[in-house]
Amino acid sequence: MREKESLEKIEKMSPEERWQLAAKKLSDTDNGGIVDTLLGHMRAHENTRWLVYNAELTDQIPRSYAAHAFTELQKSALNYEVIRLCSFWDKVDFDSRSIPTIVALADCSGVSDHVYNKHYSQYQDHDPELARRWGIKGRRLLRAGIQAAKQVAQSDTLLNVRNYRDRLAHQLEITYCEKRSAVPLPRYGDERKLLEKTVKIVGFLYRSISGTGFDWTSSKAMHVRNAEAFWKGVKIEVLR
Repeated sequence: MREKESLEKIEKMSPEERWQLAAKKLSDTDNGGIVDTLLGHMRAHENTRWLVYNAELTDQIPRSYAAHAFTELQKSALNYEVIRLCSFWDKVDFDSRSIPTIVALADCSGVSDHVYNKHYSQYQDHDPELARRWGIKGRRLLRAGIQAAKQVAQSDTLLNVRNYRDRLAHQLEITYCEKRSAVPLPRYGDERKLLEKTVKIVGFLYRSISGTGFDWTSSKAMHVRNAEAFWKGVKIEVLR
């Protein structure tokens, strides 16, 4: 659904409907919400880091015909990561789970009230003052997630990475952004910076809207460990 139509449809929804749909897009257990998708991307990212940036693999490749194939493998892994990463930042679409779509649903005072009540209700029977503080914290997390998402959406880093994605994914002579002005190529490492911001923002939104947290740090450490356990054991013998 187009962005304008999606925004119009969202505006017609009640705050409760917007809150519930945002929560579903974050953590839909049947279709895989954005949290599950992002966890999968984090796993792939650690494998790509080893292929593209780690000298333990590249140092095993001498000047040879095989070096050309290895370079293509590196490019393919990095380009695929860029394409998948940009999907988290696609424009508002009612049928998608992009961060801008979730933000459009959640950026509403009525949704903020539901977030407060969700967090408050978890502690109200035990400690009303603690419940109030958690309600306030939930609102602050929501506001922080929304503000951070809007900053990334307007950032040069996302603009450059997305423009590169558009060239990768479509046979374009010139992209829409390039028709207005020149767009620099992204730099190596921009994908990691964008991923770190994406994880932080999804974490804020998930904790506030769903009323529960996720240990992203431990998850990242596990993915790093798993990738290292595999790639450190890889020995490359080139048949020149």
